[in-house]
Amino acid sequence: MRAESDSIYPDPGFWTKTSIIQLCYGILVNLTMVTIGLAFGFSAVLLPQLSVTEPKIPTSIAEESWIVSVLALATPFGCLVSGYLMDHFGRRKMLILCELPIAVGWILTGFAGTARDIIIGRIIVGLGCGMAMSTPRAYLTEISLPNMRGVIGSFPNIAMSLGITVQAGLSSVLRWRDLSFINGVYSIILFFISFVFPETPYFVLMKDTPEKAKEILKKFRSAKYNIDAEMEQLIDYKADNNIRRLSFWSQVKFLFRSSACKPFWIVTIYIIFAQLSGVTIILMWTEEILEESKSSVNAHTGNILLGVTRLCAGILTSILILKVKRRHLALISSLGVSAVCILLGTFNLYAKEPSILPQLCYVAFITFACLGYYVLPILIIFELSPLQIRGLLGSITISISNITIFSVNQCFRYVENAIGLANTILAFGASSFLGSIYIYFFLPETNDLTLQEIEEFYNERRSTLTSQRRIVSMQALSKASNSLASRSLMKVT
Repeated sequence: MRAESDSIYPDPGFWTKTSIIQLCYGILVNLTMVTIGLAFGFSAVLLPQLSVTEPKIPTSIAEESWIVSVLALATPFGCLVSGYLMDHFGRRKMLILCELPIAVGWILTGFAGTARDIIIGRIIVGLGCGMAMSTPRAYLTEISLPNMRGVIGSFPNIAMSLGITVQAGLSSVLRWRDLSFINGVYSIILFFISFVFPETPYFVLMKDTPEKAKEILKKFRSAKYNIDAEMEQLIDYKADNNIRRLSFWSQVKFLFRSSACKPFWIVTIYIIFAQLSGVTIILMWTEEILEESKSSVNAHTGNILLGVTRLCAGILTSILILKVKRRHLALISSLGVSAVCILLGTFNLYAKEPSILPQLCYVAFITFACLGYYVLPILIIFELSPLQIRGLLGSITISISNITIFSVNQCFRYVENAIGLANTILAFGASSFLGSIYIYFFLPETNDLTLQEIEEFYNERRSTLTSQRRIVSMQALSKASNSLASRSLMKVT
């Protein structure tokens, strides 16, 4: 095993202490992301229970659409507030604070007596989820070395999948009111756990001295790791890019620089293609869609199976992202989703008898979506965003994502009623195919790059999006190899 202190490149291997430390922080911080899975998975188990469990709460189609989609409508406001506060007060404080509105919202939902009360509770949960969507991702992006950034960056998808799966599983034995109270207690526990996390070295470097940033960095690296070499890079990065904490209006002006606009539009368009491909609709209308898809599998059982599939596929993605480039995963994801939707839509158009095929197609859909659509857009925006507005720009992008999620879920029932489920699924396939074309031409590759290298490319301090660490390392190896060859030749002569 390569010693961790030998070189700044390549990064320490996966089974080194430095990587394990980052992995542990990734797991602990992403416990917060489980709450988002619980929130988004709640509607899939709530709606079937409202009309059958006592006391029954009657709902109209419009109220059902609001119950499902209002979470995504509320999250952008939480994202925007969190984005500014995160850049001003730090990532750690926002990890703590985001749990409070989530807990309050769940408790209010548990006491709801009407559809209106449920919607209000979901709005408050959505505000907290918006705060929780961006903060853990910014935190983990800034504590990770390039080789671990993709792995840890895929954890939010696993955590949300775990939340969705747990929610579906518990709904088999518990009523939706009990689930609401359990979810609220979970957020209260996380509120107290979050106090143990240190601040990120990047945020400390932005507002404080390099010495304090170094002390923080040591918490995320082992004693054998070459801290000094990484700090030299960070100090040069701060000096070269005039890194400092900005006022609100300075942040707003920064948003209109090309170094912020380019990443924003690249990822936003990717997100729009993902949502038009139905990746969130399938998640939030699972049981209803399964019942209408001529599937021979019970809808509730199918929902649990899809939750387990998303969890397993998320773990698979975390493994693949260690070795496979981001763009390759994105293309496999978009093309796979497109092919599955075309097959499933065609089946629903012409099949006369129920079959297991729709369930298998939805399993394949979730698997392919996990490889790219569910993971990469938000991972990439935090990689591409400039440090001084990383929280704000990432939160704006997530807000756009949630507005898109709200829009597609709000429109889904009306579109389905107008053209039918089969044609709607075929439209998902067409959108995903167009998305693959966009990915091929426009999505950048960020694998193995430091955050500094990415930022300096977009602010035009670098001409290409390549790893300078790799180039320097290869030059050093080449010199060492030439020197060794020269010495061998001298001995021979």
